[in-house]
Amino acid sequence: MTMHTVVFMISADPEGARYKRLAAVLRTRINSGELRVGDKLPSEKDLKDEYGMARETIRKALGLLRGEGLIEVRQGHGTFVRGKGEGRIVKLAKGERATARMPTPTERHELDIPEGVPMMVITSSDGKEKLYPGDEIVITS
Repeated sequence: MTMHTVVFMISADPEGARYKRLAAVLRTRINSGELRVGDKLPSEKDLKDEYGMARETIRKALGLLRGEGLIEVRQGHGTFVRGKGEGRIVKLAKGERATARMPTPTERHELDIPEGVPMMVITSSDGKEKLYPGDEIVITS
């Protein structure tokens, strides 16, 4: 019996790699403290000029960071570095369970949860749910 080996080639996506590299640079600037909580990020145009990348590449990089919860867009004001939540402690009572999921657009608006941040759902034994921004609570039992 003859065996054949099949090799699949994955072509590089240079533009995709560029947005990931830009996200890594901005992430490092945030994590190092160069960009602090509440700081406004440079505009898309300024980032385009500084890094010589297409505007779509800039948007994809910012979308990645927004999805990680590192930045938030304030409509009409710009993009800002997000702070970590207060870390409010939520103690689970007997029979309660905690699950995480992404909020619906309505829940995101009502709870003021930025894009990319999950929410925690605490369900009591009788099925009632309490919703919390996932980056603002610490769950204990």
